[in-house]
Amino acid sequence: MEEKKKHKVRVTKEDIKAGLRQLGLKKGDVVGVHSSLSSFGYVEGGAGAVVDALLEVVDEEGSIVMPTYSTNTMAVEITPEEAKMGVALKFKILPYDPKENPCSTGIISETFRKRKGAVRGLDPVTSVASMGAKAKELARGRWKRLLELDGYILLMGVGLERCSAMHLAEERVQLPPHILKRITPPKWFLEKYPEEEWEIEYGPYPDFAKMEDPCIKNGIMKTVKVGEATLKLVRLRELIDLYAEYLKKSPDLFYG
Repeated sequence: MEEKKKHKVRVTKEDIKAGLRQLGLKKGDVVGVHSSLSSFGYVEGGAGAVVDALLEVVDEEGSIVMPTYSTNTMAVEITPEEAKMGVALKFKILPYDPKENPCSTGIISETFRKRKGAVRGLDPVTSVASMGAKAKELARGRWKRLLELDGYILLMGVGLERCSAMHLAEERVQLPPHILKRITPPKWFLEKYPEEEWEIEYGPYPDFAKMEDPCIKNGIMKTVKVGEATLKLVRLRELIDLYAEYLKKSPDLFYG
């Protein structure tokens, strides 16, 4: 006998709004969002309904910002020497048009950046798009500006491994020499592949997901279930402060 197919949970815009408000989001808040549409189950209205829910909860006084990391890159083969150095990926940066280049960060982000009134930044690889009262400054200043505005990070069906803003903690910490050696490319390599022309993933990427349990234990991350998705909300300032503490005490935990 064939196993019955599991029916997807149906989620409405109002369900999402209720979940966001249960987390504590309100009018005037500034929120950076990482998301997965499929994590909810079946959303009536699709990605547009998720975007509407977010905008309606923070209202015109608030702002939403999402990663719109661009697809305008071309993978280039890594040489054996580069692989031995620790190069994981190497991309040539192609011409970038913020209005036309699709993003690689999911259908919710792609729907959001195409909305009337959305402002997308000019970084050719790691741009963000924003809507709301602080849209222009967030698009320009990205996650650093979100931190300065004391904003939140909202994870919709994804984990902290997607939270690029956590790199901000690295500016506060002097990593030990054995880790710096692994993640710092030599001078000749930087000269050969300048940042404005190449996107290089060099050395081990920090495992941000390992901060989820500490965030919950320290009471700075709230969670709620909407459909099949777990939504997680954390104030970015508190996340960066806590991550910096852990990086100082146990850097090998994240760069293992």
